[in-house]
Amino acid sequence: MLGEILGWFLGSAPRRWGMPRAKLNTDGSVTVPGLIHGFTSIDSHQGWIGGYLTISDQQVVHTIDRDGKVLPRTIPRAGAAVEIQMEQGAEYVTIGLTTPDGRQFKVSFDGIYDQALARFS
Repeated sequence: MLGEILGWFLGSAPRRWGMPRAKLNTDGSVTVPGLIHGFTSIDSHQGWIGGYLTISDQQVVHTIDRDGKVLPRTIPRAGAAVEIQMEQGAEYVTIGLTTPDGRQFKVSFDGIYDQALARFS
């Protein structure tokens, strides 16, 4: 289901061949195409908003552009509980984040982005 949503937001390019490379940023963060859940938006589809995720040890920033400048939504990671959900054979990984004040978010991206997944391990 998440694969369908991601394809709906980012276009339906062939699976591995059409996927953009992860962008490694100078500050040590990594930017990958993905989805975020937990923010309200008129552009959401079943609560998920497509775009790009810039993941660092301090925060996850979702934007609709790869450069991270358009409509940023930020999830602080300091003290947040992290739950990695990736079923055996699944193409996408979903990360649940619960902030110390109880707010709950989810981010999802293709499992081929091991640099992004490593930021949560």
